[in-house]
Amino acid sequence: MGQEPDSAEQLRVIDEAPALTRAAAPGERALTVLSAVALFAVLTVASVNRVPLVLGCVVLVASLALVLRWRWFHLRAPGRRPHTKVEEAVFLFAPVTLAIPGLKVLWDNPADMTAALVAAAVPAVVLAVYLVLRWRR
Repeated sequence: MGQEPDSAEQLRVIDEAPALTRAAAPGERALTVLSAVALFAVLTVASVNRVPLVLGCVVLVASLALVLRWRWFHLRAPGRRPHTKVEEAVFLFAPVTLAIPGLKVLWDNPADMTAALVAAAVPAVVLAVYLVLRWRR
């Protein structure tokens, strides 16, 4: 069998290991805020106005793509720590909450401004919470 490495070699290997606890880059933080604001704004506008069914579908598919893209980014980026159970639970609700404003968008039933703001805020806040939890890398 092989020889056990000495303590100096073990320390060198530990020092070369990737750091999984470093903070998110400022660009990632800015994109997080931009993504949450864009999701909120698009869903609010689509909920308040009468949009055609095709445009409503495009809005919801684009919103889902945004949410899933962040998830894929965190799963595939090198040097990322694994997801915690809390992050998994929060992310589970992110795509599901898109149904709240989606009902108004798809069924051509425009909501009043307060209802549209609340309905659009739910998925935007859930996405923001997930992304802020991931800032810790």
